[in-house]
Amino acid sequence: MIMDNELEIRLERIKALCKQKPSHKEVLGFLKKVIIAQAKVKADIKMEDVNIDQQIVKMKAKEGFPLLDKQALKFDVGLASGLFKKMSQILHNRVPGDIEQINQALKTKELNIESLLKNTLRENGNYINNVAQRLRVKPAVISFLVKNTLKPFFEVYAERIKDYVDQEHWLRNYCPICGSGPFMAELLGEERKRFLVCSFCGYKWRFVRIRCPYCNNNNQKTLRYFYTEKEGRAYRIDVCDKCKRYIKTIDAKELGMEVIPRIEDVGTMYLDILAEKQGYKRKEDTFF
Repeated sequence: MIMDNELEIRLERIKALCKQKPSHKEVLGFLKKVIIAQAKVKADIKMEDVNIDQQIVKMKAKEGFPLLDKQALKFDVGLASGLFKKMSQILHNRVPGDIEQINQALKTKELNIESLLKNTLRENGNYINNVAQRLRVKPAVISFLVKNTLKPFFEVYAERIKDYVDQEHWLRNYCPICGSGPFMAELLGEERKRFLVCSFCGYKWRFVRIRCPYCNNNNQKTLRYFYTEKEGRAYRIDVCDKCKRYIKTIDAKELGMEVIPRIEDVGTMYLDILAEKQGYKRKEDTFF
């Protein structure tokens, strides 16, 4: 459960970034609303301790299966429905037409939140695209609402079962908890060990330092990174010339404070622009 002081730290970081980067103030304000809404729901999530048989843990690790089966995720439908509607309110000013379409579909029961969430977990992006097409809204809007509704539940599960992960031996390019891909990376400690950050449950896991987290390319000649002189080495972009993907990386020691990936991601949108100008694309969706 996210504690009040943890939420306060996040809000203080957003406040600081708004002062440092006035051009980011609007989108950071948007993220602030999302984080507060999710924190309120997360505090109300009641979940029993999760016990996983060690033989199952070893088997899944060996075969490369994540610990959590997304389809088996249990969540409070009432809490989830309330958060979905809150996310719709937050997003309304940005895409009013799409949100009004979704609200109308909910009123006429053409759309059911519980079914939407559960079917998305079963079929992932395909179901979202089908729903978006049927409602004549952007798939990204449905994806935002679903992902940010489910995120607090996945985060709680990740907290419950994180100790089952063998950090030294997983070293795969997808989350050992939920199987989602990474959206950012961190360099931690004096040795600058590389960790990937899950785009869904937020879990951080060890990964090989010189390897693309998307296509697993380990040819140093086609892997490189760059950063801006203004921001320094705390923030950088790791790029792969084989798959033309990039991932933003934060050096925790250089940053000199606790890394909150979601917030730092929004605070470094200029890096996304630089990467895209050089022909690289981001694979995983972010909160936005």
